[in-house]
Amino acid sequence: MLLLMLAASLFCGCARTAKEEPDTAQGATTPRPSPKTPFEQDVQYVRDGQFAYIFVFSRKDGGVFDKDDVDYLKANSPSQTNQWIKTEEGRRVIAGTNFEFTPENLDALRKRFNVEDYGSGKQ
Repeated sequence: MLLLMLAASLFCGCARTAKEEPDTAQGATTPRPSPKTPFEQDVQYVRDGQFAYIFVFSRKDGGVFDKDDVDYLKANSPSQTNQWIKTEEGRRVIAGTNFEFTPENLDALRKRFNVEDYGSGKQ
């Protein structure tokens, strides 16, 4: 008798699980994240580096960064900035650092580039 009750309880437990699964499947489906663009992937890569400050720079004319642009960018950024990624076919540069850009840094950079803040909450 005990064996029969044990078998019945196991069978009933499985029936409840099987019954519950279709209900959850019929409900709201988990939305699949849309594929990230290469730029979004690059920003995420820098974010994964746990940097305190993440800035994205682009030329005001939308052009590709040349050697002079990169030299100016690095000369007017904290020297400890150690993460630089060119993205969007060289039209944007992402910087990741744990060192704060001073107002002077940002003023100089804004004269030449569009500056977007992706990490510190400061603009």
